Amino acid sequence: MAENTSPAITMTCEVCSEYYTDPLMLPCLHSFCKKCLMKAKEKQGSADTSLKCPTCDTSVNLPDGKIEGLTQNLWFEHKSKEASIKKKIVNKEAISCDECDDSSDAAVVYCCDCGQFLCDYCKKGHKRNKKKANHKLIDLETKESIELPTVKHEAVYCARHLDQKLTYYCNDCNKLVCPICLNVKHKSHNYNDYLDEGEAARKALKESVASCDGVTPPVTEAIANGEKMLEQIATRKEEVRQEIKETFEELKAALDKRCNDLLMETEEIASTKRNCVKKQLDGFRKLVKQVSHGRDLASSVSERTDPGEVLSVKKLITNQLEECIEEYKNLPLEIEENEVIVTRLDTSILSKEINEFGSVSEVDIDAYSIDSGLAIPLATVKKERKFKVSLPAGIDKAASYLKGSFIKSDGSKEEGRVVIVNDNTAIVSCTPQSIGGYELSVTIRGHHIKGSPYQLSVKASRDYTTLTNQRSFNVGNYTSGVAVHTNGEVYASSYDGFVQVFSEDGTTVRRIGSKGNGNGQFEYPWGLLLVGDRLYVSDANLHRVQYFSATTGQYIGQFGSKSNGSVQFLKPEGMSIDYKGNILVADYSNKRVQVFKEDGTFVQVIQCDGYASDVAVDNEGKIHVTILDQNYIQVFSPDGKSHLDTYNNPAGNFNDPNGIAIDDEGYIFVSAYNGGTSYLHVLSPGRKQVKLISGPNPFGIALDKDGYIYVADNSNKCIMKY
Repeated sequence: MAENTSPAITMTCEVCSEYYTDPLMLPCLHSFCKKCLMKAKEKQGSADTSLKCPTCDTSVNLPDGKIEGLTQNLWFEHKSKEASIKKKIVNKEAISCDECDDSSDAAVVYCCDCGQFLCDYCKKGHKRNKKKANHKLIDLETKESIELPTVKHEAVYCARHLDQKLTYYCNDCNKLVCPICLNVKHKSHNYNDYLDEGEAARKALKESVASCDGVTPPVTEAIANGEKMLEQIATRKEEVRQEIKETFEELKAALDKRCNDLLMETEEIASTKRNCVKKQLDGFRKLVKQVSHGRDLASSVSERTDPGEVLSVKKLITNQLEECIEEYKNLPLEIEENEVIVTRLDTSILSKEINEFGSVSEVDIDAYSIDSGLAIPLATVKKERKFKVSLPAGIDKAASYLKGSFIKSDGSKEEGRVVIVNDNTAIVSCTPQSIGGYELSVTIRGHHIKGSPYQLSVKASRDYTTLTNQRSFNVGNYTSGVAVHTNGEVYASSYDGFVQVFSEDGTTVRRIGSKGNGNGQFEYPWGLLLVGDRLYVSDANLHRVQYFSATTGQYIGQFGSKSNGSVQFLKPEGMSIDYKGNILVADYSNKRVQVFKEDGTFVQVIQCDGYASDVAVDNEGKIHVTILDQNYIQVFSPDGKSHLDTYNNPAGNFNDPNGIAIDDEGYIFVSAYNGGTSYLHVLSPGRKQVKLISGPNPFGIALDKDGYIYVADNSNKCIMKY
């Protein structure tokens, strides 16, 4: 079989430039003569138990602090011998006979079978010997082209037991051993005949080569991208320099000093960017070089027929390639730097402010954020889900590097689409292909923007025209609020002064809180809201909101008191969360919605037309508030500063709307009372009635991760699941 030896692999030592003598291989896969490594060790200092590779400067811990403990490269030893013999034959050097006692006799032939150079006398003796008469001899004096020989492998003998061949391979020690060593030191180890292990080693090396196939091309592409980025940085740097010069020429001498300062800042930023890219490229190139070298070695060794040669270096080669592959998996291939250098120049600034004038800077990754689409952590399988991303000013071409994707819990990725709407807004959209938990990842140049990744649950599409009752959860007393945890647990407020928690099958799991007015106690728990693992509970009688650990029930804190000022309530009821993670509380009798941070820090007030009983936020960030005494829903802008419109059910107006919820597709669920009968209204995204359920006395409404609807049926003292 022809051997696949890479041209990059030479049979000469990089230290002495001669054919290898007793070659040893380091963990970095570079080999050197034993004598050369011993000299290097002497220069480094005998007390040191490590050695630096003469080629790549990698520090190697020596086994027992000795050079002799390094791996013997039997393959290089054989190939070097073969190369040396071929060189002697081709160059027609004067070669002594290997068989004569008097080594002064010149060799005239080379025996390919014995691996010896023979003089004319020994050649004749060779032909007279019946066992050697058919050996292949190469005439060293011929002037014709010579077919160079393949040197036969010689048996390898134990360094401790000189008459014993190395015929076993110890997998625990990763070394060839002789029968005596096997019985003395390796008897209880995992060992096998070296011929059998050699075949497995060849297979392992071939698999290592195959596993590297995907490493070099993308890293090489990343290097090309990095080199292109260096050009772009230089180009943009020159553009900024020109802009600065032209601006400062208008301001004449008074601006010269500041101009020079900014030019220097530009140079420093460009230099920092350039160094950052170069550093990443150095890492890429080093990885490519290591992979290429390892693959070349593995490819060549895997074609060898002698198992000893294969086994001698298999462990080091596979370890190095595995490390390269692991490094590749953790290596961000997108260039971390960009060419963006932003300027801020304004010729209208007064002369006295010249020293403060202008700046040179980069785009801050934290300036990117999702503006809407996160208030509802749901998506529907095979339906497009959109998120609006706020872009910082002056991003130039940086937005083209914005990427969005859905990453499923098993690690599989579904790429999204990014559309730049204008200088300040981009739309990231993804269409999930399967049901389950996902993370929405929004990155720029491989770095997550603020808050990314975001947790989402992908559910099946539902036909709301055929809603039926799936299950009921018996609360035991009047209940106004409901919430559903991502783990499937259902939370219901009870007029008895606690929050009842159920498992998915309706089994009572635990209670949170008790009757009273102290910390962690309730007089009339009304609205419920889950934010991660925090449970928020509004108390209509104590005029406050308390929050707990949803899974343990431990009291964490509270905010609010009775009155009409900031962080004060008069009968707080329903709650919701917006895309920023703020808590929205329907402040019923104060006819408003108050907005808070998660810790209860006041943000703002949204004034309403009447009694605000509940609140919900849609995918566009718009705030929908049920106005009980006006029998409609008020809609406010995402920032709460503008009243956009009002709506009701065109098929039959809402009377006393109590609760509201909105799903990811824009369907609206409203609980209301009309003429002595209570209803659950279901409106399409276009606000057309698609379903009307009568009978229950619904208050609070919640959705679970699978899109099921939970309604607090106050009169029937239970939670209904649809």
